[in-house]
Amino acid sequence: MLTQAENERLTRVGPGTPAGEWLRRYWHPFALSDRWDGIKTLWQCDEPVTFDGRSGTVASFGSQLATFGGQPTRVRLLGEDLVLYRDADGQPGLIQLRCPHRGASFVYGRPRPGGIECCYHGWRFDRAGRCVDMPAEPAESGFKEKVCVTAYPVRELGGLLWAYLGPGQPPILPKLDVVAREDGVRAVENFGLWHCNYMQILENSPDNTHTAILHGGAGGERADIWGREIPDCVWTEDEWGIICVARRQNYDRVSHILMPTINRLPQPWPGGKFKWPRHSAIFRTPVDDTHTLVLSVVFTPYVDGKAPELPPGHTFDITDQLHVHRLQDYQAVASQGEIFDRSTERLGASDRGVILLRKIILEGIDAVERGQDPKGVLRDPAQDVLLDCSGEVVDDLMALARA
Repeated sequence: MLTQAENERLTRVGPGTPAGEWLRRYWHPFALSDRWDGIKTLWQCDEPVTFDGRSGTVASFGSQLATFGGQPTRVRLLGEDLVLYRDADGQPGLIQLRCPHRGASFVYGRPRPGGIECCYHGWRFDRAGRCVDMPAEPAESGFKEKVCVTAYPVRELGGLLWAYLGPGQPPILPKLDVVAREDGVRAVENFGLWHCNYMQILENSPDNTHTAILHGGAGGERADIWGREIPDCVWTEDEWGIICVARRQNYDRVSHILMPTINRLPQPWPGGKFKWPRHSAIFRTPVDDTHTLVLSVVFTPYVDGKAPELPPGHTFDITDQLHVHRLQDYQAVASQGEIFDRSTERLGASDRGVILLRKIILEGIDAVERGQDPKGVLRDPAQDVLLDCSGEVVDDLMALARA
């Protein structure tokens, strides 16, 4: 059980908040790239969501916020309203919502080489937020050198667009295997906008015992194998986050939680009857205090240089295959409310993974407040290499595939 003050410390994500400043030390995926020409899916979930004063669904808002078509698009990330665009050179940029001149929205801005131009009076800003032109001002004026806007760096990797909202020089964007490997088939999936705080979704990952209850009857690709058998679980902290081991009579399953919001999973095929390696990662990107964008990447590596010929009913993505499974997760975490009051909970021995997760995040917040980098932030160029989790993140249903 946490105090209300600790709960606030963990959950608020806006600028200047403890968790918000911690989260801003990392890169976050926040949209599917318009340049991605591979598999791209949207979870068709019609659970109701209220966002920005409007009513919609998990799918409808997820599509609006995370589907980028190249034109200026309004997004919200870590409580900040921003505009995502591609400049005339094809490079992605992320800028504050409104022009500092007279407040016109950059949603109607015009992409220009190296940046974007306000539709109203033509004030032009580069991708770093510097004003480079004011057409109506006198030619000799130096006013533009005094004006800048909030702008953040954007990178593309693995079919996703990633943003860094923190101070100073951005850290290395980790090359996690499922988004960085090129020797396989990648599916990039949008699981929509979930109407709850990011911590509730993140805490679902080290809560490994819930799988036997919540997913034990239907909707899981292993439900027909484990039934309601509750696993023995071991949680171990490492340099990235937490390695979670869930042991059952028939097999073990290992997942890896990487800071700040990633769950790297083995992804067996339905029923475990088709033996081929497959890996996935789920990203929970905080939109604001009470909404979270959930994105996923599934990667099926080639074996002997070839992709598998899938049996009937199998797909490279998991969006439709795990519809019931994902809906069960959504209902469980969203039903806790927009921000769950953890000062009221009663935790048991099976919650040790959740407790460890909170400890790691609170320590990361403390580190940021001391001026240090938290766990999982990379700055040494020697660390800019593939982060391959396939050897440790395993499921015994894929044992023959690994052999």
